[in-house]
Amino acid sequence: MIPALSRFLLPSALLSLGFSAAMAAAALGPAPKDDNDPLKAMQAEAIASKAEPRERPYHFGSQGQGNEFSNHTSHTNRLVPVFTLGKTVDLKSITGANSSYRNAERLRELYGQLPQHTLDPDAEYGDQADLYRLQKEAVERGAKQLFVVLFDGLDWETLNAAAIVKSGDPNAGAALLAGELGPAYQADGSLAVGAVVTSPTHSGAKLDVDRQSVAFPDNVLRGGYDPRFAGRGPLQVPELDAPGYLRGQSATPSELAQIHDHGGVPHAYTDSSCSAAEIAAGVKSYNSSVNVAPDGSFMTPLFHDLQRDGWKVGTVTSVPISHASPAAFYARNVSRDDYQDLTRDMLGLPSIATERGAPEVPGLDVVIGTGFGQTGNLQALQRRQGSNAVAGNVYLTDDDLAAIDTQHGGPYVVAQRTEGANGNDVLNAAAERAAAQGHRLFGFFGTEYGHLPYQTANGGYDPAPGISGEAEQYASADIAENPTLTEMTQAALTVLGQDPDQPFALFVEAGDVDWALHDNNLDAAIGAVFSGEEAIRAIIDWVEQHSSWDDAAVIITADHGHYLVINDPEALAGANR
Repeated sequence: MIPALSRFLLPSALLSLGFSAAMAAAALGPAPKDDNDPLKAMQAEAIASKAEPRERPYHFGSQGQGNEFSNHTSHTNRLVPVFTLGKTVDLKSITGANSSYRNAERLRELYGQLPQHTLDPDAEYGDQADLYRLQKEAVERGAKQLFVVLFDGLDWETLNAAAIVKSGDPNAGAALLAGELGPAYQADGSLAVGAVVTSPTHSGAKLDVDRQSVAFPDNVLRGGYDPRFAGRGPLQVPELDAPGYLRGQSATPSELAQIHDHGGVPHAYTDSSCSAAEIAAGVKSYNSSVNVAPDGSFMTPLFHDLQRDGWKVGTVTSVPISHASPAAFYARNVSRDDYQDLTRDMLGLPSIATERGAPEVPGLDVVIGTGFGQTGNLQALQRRQGSNAVAGNVYLTDDDLAAIDTQHGGPYVVAQRTEGANGNDVLNAAAERAAAQGHRLFGFFGTEYGHLPYQTANGGYDPAPGISGEAEQYASADIAENPTLTEMTQAALTVLGQDPDQPFALFVEAGDVDWALHDNNLDAAIGAVFSGEEAIRAIIDWVEQHSSWDDAAVIITADHGHYLVINDPEALAGANR
């Protein structure tokens, strides 16, 4: 635990509980599968009665207790967690006395202006863009393996809910805030805990994908962070009552009026692409951008610099290969929706960005994710992805797949979802071949829903319905023919860690946390948190078997929050069996 953070991370009511490390160790990790599934029943009941005013264990949005289930299905301007492991990572360098939010000039540099009500001389939280510097400094201090694990959409409230459900204790969040994650997470005493702001520079822009140009309307909402409305620390009650502040550009007129009545202004919440790019390249930008600055210039992710210095680099995700977050760690584009071009960047193929002046890049050494079987017609794809879009798979054209495959002289051993074949076997065989022969690895899997199957809070693959009223349903083939996020991570490590003398960097994303929270589905979201945490366990196991905490740096964080509100922690604790 970082002393500078303890003043705001631990509310006194939680501190008095005196959690032990042993109890905290149970706060994360998948619960055993059981036919009795209280959380699924709780979620199903919430959706069945979603329009009715009533008391609920949890809800989504600013409407308060005793009301409808949801008034918000998008992101918020909440603080998100940061956990770091490894002796080369110094979280204090971007938090507390070193927080960007204590420095007016640094805020101007970040946002392109000094956002109103954002400078805070007592800020303990840092800024998401400074996580780039955290990685870079770890490398400069001698890290030889760099891991960035992103839980898309995970704020402290969702993490708290996961801890409560797993441990059965309504106050389990205190242990997480204290950094009491159990012996496996202590990393020779290097574990540190903090929080960062995620707000962008602008809520939107006018984009031309073909020209790779960007412009901003006069009335665009700008970013910033007002701790009076959003909180000075994780799980703390804000000083001023204006819950609509967290809804940013989605706030209603009455919510905006309430903010103004308290002497404040609204600030934009971020989307995933520019938010992940802040971590990857250290520059804040507009929503929808992928390593493109507000002035239209292309940014350079750290993975590019590391690769030029002889590192191997890779991305793993439970959602599509070139979705916002994995794309942000390597690709460049004015729009996150230009998936086929983003994939080209990630695979080292000519893209619209390189045509418009972005430096050519060799491609990632490992790319594993979903998107297999996701198709679109030409008109729909060109509307979102520009005139060079090709009918067929949304994320990867047939020609590009053929060009990268070693069977056609390309650099990647390709593993795809294969009918009747076990997904982990397919991926692992490809990884072993790539490692043995000095090739790269490309893994392409998924379901009709676009992401890996949700393994929900009780360990099953039968999620409750979300706000749409529909529950995702998986055939046995969906489970068997797809690897898990942990298995994807292990395959990436087989390739990246093949040469013990070559450093590498790996990005791992539990992206389906965000997809579940957009659907206001706590059952699926908590299961996705558990799946991501199992991938972290695989990373820790690899470090302790093949490296050390002197050489490995792990940064675990999120790109933004959602609007989960826990009304009754005791009821959530009752979902533990």
